[in-house]
Order: sequence, then C-alpha cells, then structure tokens
Amino acid sequence: MALLALGGCQTAPPKGLTPAQIVVLKQQGFELTDEGWAFGLSGKVLFGSDIERLNKPSTGIVEGIGKALVSAGIERVRVDGHSDASGKESYNQQLSLRRAKSVGKVLTSVGMKEENIQLRGLGSSQPVASNTTTAGRTENRRVSIVVIAD
Repeated sequence: MALLALGGCQTAPPKGLTPAQIVVLKQQGFELTDEGWAFGLSGKVLFGSDIERLNKPSTGIVEGIGKALVSAGIERVRVDGHSDASGKESYNQQLSLRRAKSVGKVLTSVGMKEENIQLRGLGSSQPVASNTTTAGRTENRRVSIVVIAD
C-alpha cells in the first residue's frame, strides 16, 4: 500500500531548459522572446547585399555560439534568415533561406545534428529597421538563432 502511495507522488521530469542552460544562453547574448530564446545576429553577423555566405568573423561568432549550446546540452535550434526589401520578394525569400543554411552548416560543423536545426527563410517580412535607408537595409540582412524549449 505504501508503495502505491509513493508511486503516485512521483513528479514528471521538468520540461524545457535547465537553469544552467539558461545561464549559458544569457552568457551567449540570447534574450527571451515570445518565440523562445533568440540570438538576433543583427549588429553582429550581417550580410552584404545579395550575399549568403558568412565572413570569417561571423563564422567565428556562430561557431562559438554552437559550441556553447552543444556543451550545455541544447540540441535543437531554429535559424531564421532575413533580407532587406530590395528586389523581388520571391528572390529575397530564397536568399534569406540560403543565409539560414549557411549558419546551419556552421552549427553542424561544431557538433549540432542537422536534423535538429530548423531552417527558415523569412525574406523581408520581419524588418528590424527601415528599408528606406542604407543603414536600415544593412541591419535587415541578418539571421537569428532561436532556442525553443520543449
């Protein structure tokens, strides 16, 4: 009888991120958003006009983030690619997806499993700055890495 009572008191393991994982995310510059923990690469990893590949400094930033996530046991991420509003939206959507893929490749190179990386190309649908200025368009050519707690 006592065994039945104890069995009923067991709690399910917690879902989501551990406190230690949250510390790692904060240390890496992630911020809690409505969609999860997001690292907006705006201002840190930006892309030139019509460019989809990461430059060496940007690759180093993404490698560092990926290594920290893997070492903390954070295995699943979403990579959102973005573009400015120059040109056709269909082209920008594809370009933004190629940008997300370039970041995804770096993450897999440091140990993340490809099947655990969701890639999205959002085109110019979510600008962080005005597309009417050169500086604004530069800010909008970016990627974001989002960690979603299960």
